[in-house]
Amino acid sequence: MSAAGMVVSWELAPGEWALLHALIERCGVAVLVDHAGGAWQAARTRPRSARYFLPGWRSLPSMPPRAPDTGRNVVPLRAGRPSTTDQRVRDGLDLAARLREQETAP
Repeated sequence: MSAAGMVVSWELAPGEWALLHALIERCGVAVLVDHAGGAWQAARTRPRSARYFLPGWRSLPSMPPRAPDTGRNVVPLRAGRPSTTDQRVRDGLDLAARLREQETAP
């Protein structure tokens, strides 16, 4: 949240830490940060404590079961149109592979 410009106090009671841990397990950090961003923008005054977000986080649905861990720590924030940059990189890699095959072909 700090990296997204939402600097708040994290001074929470032990029960609130337990709740936060359960919410992270149930929803995932990316979902909590995304929801906090919306609440941050809608707030009339700047939230001072992470406690402000707990009721909203508590109402969020659970994440679907996670796919097997691939060893990467990547969480997509929003699904959307495929990146044209990703496509161009993929096309370039495919071209390089074809050129390598042509160089080694008899």
